[in-house]
Amino acid sequence: MSRIFVSHSSIDNAQAAALRDWLAAEGWNELFLDFDPQHGIAAGEQWEQALYTAAHRCEAVLFLISRAWLASTWCLNELTLARRLNKRLFGLMIEDGVSAQELPSDLTRTWQVVNLATGRDRHMIRTHMPVTGEETEVSFPREGLARLKNGLQKAGLHASYYAWPPEDDPQRPPYRGLRPLEPDDAGIYFGREAATIEAIDTLRGLRAGAAPRLLVVLGASGAGKSSFLRAGLWPRLTRDDTAFFPMPIVRPERAPISGDNGLVASLDAALNASGITISRVEVMDAVARGAPAIKPLLQRLVASRPRDADAAPPAIVIAIDQAEELFAAEAEEEAAAFLRILNELVTSDAPAIIAVFTIRSDNYERLQETPSLAALHQEILSLPPMPRGAYTDVIKGPLRRLDGTPREIKIQESLVDALLSDIEEGGAKDALPLLAFTLERLYDEYHATGQLRLEHYEKLGRVKGSIEAAVERAISASTANPSIPRDRPGRLELLRRGLIPWLAGVDPDTGAPRRRVARLSEIPIEARPLIDRLVDQHLLSTDFTPDGEKTVEPTHEALLRQWGLLQGWLAEDAGLLGVMEVVKRAARDWDANGKRSGWLTHTGDRLKTAEGLRGRPDLAGNFDRTDWDYLTACRKAEHAARRRRRRVQATVTTLLLSIIAGLFAYINREFLEEQLNWYWKMRPYMMANFRPHVLPRGKELALRSGDSFRECAKDCPELIVIPAGSFIMGSPATDEEKYPNEGPQRFIRHAQAFAVSKFHVTFDEWDACANVGGCPPIQDSGFGRGNRPAINMTWPEAQQYVAWLSRMTGQQYRLLSESEWEYAARAGAETRFTWGDDVGENQANCQGCGSEWDNRQTSPVGRFKPNAFGVYDAHGNVFQWMADCYENSLDGIPSNGAPRRTRACDQRVRRGGSWTSRPRDLRVTGRSIIGIDYRNYNGGLRVGRTLQQPPADPTQYRAPPPGLPPEGSHAMRPAR
Repeated sequence: MSRIFVSHSSIDNAQAAALRDWLAAEGWNELFLDFDPQHGIAAGEQWEQALYTAAHRCEAVLFLISRAWLASTWCLNELTLARRLNKRLFGLMIEDGVSAQELPSDLTRTWQVVNLATGRDRHMIRTHMPVTGEETEVSFPREGLARLKNGLQKAGLHASYYAWPPEDDPQRPPYRGLRPLEPDDAGIYFGREAATIEAIDTLRGLRAGAAPRLLVVLGASGAGKSSFLRAGLWPRLTRDDTAFFPMPIVRPERAPISGDNGLVASLDAALNASGITISRVEVMDAVARGAPAIKPLLQRLVASRPRDADAAPPAIVIAIDQAEELFAAEAEEEAAAFLRILNELVTSDAPAIIAVFTIRSDNYERLQETPSLAALHQEILSLPPMPRGAYTDVIKGPLRRLDGTPREIKIQESLVDALLSDIEEGGAKDALPLLAFTLERLYDEYHATGQLRLEHYEKLGRVKGSIEAAVERAISASTANPSIPRDRPGRLELLRRGLIPWLAGVDPDTGAPRRRVARLSEIPIEARPLIDRLVDQHLLSTDFTPDGEKTVEPTHEALLRQWGLLQGWLAEDAGLLGVMEVVKRAARDWDANGKRSGWLTHTGDRLKTAEGLRGRPDLAGNFDRTDWDYLTACRKAEHAARRRRRRVQATVTTLLLSIIAGLFAYINREFLEEQLNWYWKMRPYMMANFRPHVLPRGKELALRSGDSFRECAKDCPELIVIPAGSFIMGSPATDEEKYPNEGPQRFIRHAQAFAVSKFHVTFDEWDACANVGGCPPIQDSGFGRGNRPAINMTWPEAQQYVAWLSRMTGQQYRLLSESEWEYAARAGAETRFTWGDDVGENQANCQGCGSEWDNRQTSPVGRFKPNAFGVYDAHGNVFQWMADCYENSLDGIPSNGAPRRTRACDQRVRRGGSWTSRPRDLRVTGRSIIGIDYRNYNGGLRVGRTLQQPPADPTQYRAPPPGLPPEGSHAMRPAR
């Protein structure tokens, strides 16, 4: 991956070649220079696409500014692209007489401009010209080169540009096991370079844009989100101190405000590090008073950073790691207040504040729907499983940092192959934490030999058995302690009491295991020696509270899934653990609301089950006084309710017939209301607005490709005919922009023409359905209604709309299948977008499309050019619901264009991207997974209609290419 992109005029090839040689000599050899034989544009490669790809993937862009550069349209296009991609920019003045005043004023405020044209003390570089190989000499001022070197070092372009090991920890191990990597480990953080670039680019875009500013890093448990935040992203933001002011990272644990790593601790540490004298009590008071009192403290932080008078101030960045902890029962008391504060901070400026969350994918819905954040736009960065090549870097990269030192270690290639093979065999789940734990064990046990070998790995039990082996070592190491039972069953029972529920529990909402942080004093005293042995094996981690009390937690949630015995214990206790969590949550709500009876939610069997926890002292020990008082109050309320029921029993008996009659009337009332609405409202509307305009069979048979029609007087979708034909669906393996779910490619044949709506369904069209009771009303999120696309509908509601159209017309309206949508969107194109491979300018509404609505709101439909089939807004504006069930690949897509359906399908596909999407997600092959009950301001629909037409002549189809399909094939042939 080229980390530095060099933009220059061809007239300045000599200076560009000399700068390349200087950069390589200083250690920056991963750069893109168009004429470079190794890292430039290869023979036969598409010039424009190669430049775009290199600019997209780099971390910084160096502009060699001369009059020739300023006069070059191509160079200025590279500048526009780099700004749109939010890259780190360096302007290098290489021609005497060109001043910063000649540059556009908005650029000089954000560029780091370095003078490489003038200066007496010069560094001479002998280089060779491209093509001719002619030797020439170029000189740059040493002062300017020193400034450039300092700027690039501060940018932190790669792990190798960070000193490691840290000066205060020279023996720091190169592998951290299940613990997350910290900022001190930036020098050994490998495998997520592309995601790090994307995150920094996104944050630069957020800083330059308007509030609110939120970035959510999503990934499965074990994807490495914490290490990505702490060792990948945070050190780079810290170095880029003119643009960002990253605060110490917040981890919610039990108390996201007052906890050891809460908001108060983060703010206090940032103020102290900046030399601002303020007591912790004053910080606590400011946080207690909320965002208006916190803002002045943040302004003082920003003011403490020196900057040029006309430079924009840095943005404060507040990171919340493991945000799923905000929704645990023990954190609820402070979590709501914390999220309210965060809302007020990120929705205003002075200073600009960016919030960054890391959260497990299975918990994101909670964050998305929490009242404090539900209305705020959130940028999403997904951390998928690492590719095989990245795991190689994770294994080898840290050891390379020890090369040439007394601690140098060699790793056997057969060991690397075995690790990769075991990871691949085990699948993506927990692959990264298991690999990290295994590497740590290998280093701990064998680093003294100066090499890590395959036989060492075999002795440790390989990846799959590494955690189980470590547990066995912990249990065996407890033999010498007389307070621990000597028999194995006794030890395991004691260990179970020490772990559950203090360190391991069950999320009552998802049923998934989750780790907990406990004070050592809470864990049964007899179990603590065994807990200490697990700490020795790095399976548990310890810390200290500000008052000096020791805390313990599982080092990683993978322990809860990969340790079979603990997994079994949690499965056995899952029901009671869920009950315990629900009781604690209900007790806190009851206590926070004045202990009013309306907050007593446990009754009947539910209360009986909760009280059954008294028979499990190991679990009941986790209840505090408020929890027991709550259950006692529930039992008293239950007795009172029982007495009331007895008093009214006689009355109920005498009124039974009346109740039955009323119930019967109520049931029939709903039926009667539906019938009345049909006969008095919906049916007259159908007869007046739809039925006179439905296409007769003769006209329908006569329809040809590109014909359009509307089957109503007004306020229903205008349709256009899509011809029969065949095409290859999905992204080719050679597309560097593709996501894994966009393949493998499939040959699809549409035997009959069909119709699609020319535009997204608008609010006028949806409201017509809602006004007669055919659809539910939906919100417009403040964007306006009329001819803007209808948004905020779920998949069942979208189905309700097409069913209503079918009822009104007597024709088959429906949602499109994935293959129908892609066929109609491509319209014969072989490129990423219907108009080409580059998103271009003002072709669609997205984040970075160059339209007036970009990343602000939906645009009225039909404001951009249609594709060759006459379909408008195939890319961007709003996502479109598909009929298909979601699967992770295109395997199994019906070859006849039908939608893919499976049983109990609660996840569907959306296509096309939206006004909030990046250009990559607008590509014609892009696929998005979403729950059927999800509604949002960036989702809408486009309808399809089955046409009564004879199948096309099969001779007009091309045959499927051999191998389905050959490399690079995108060809499509609509029938004529």
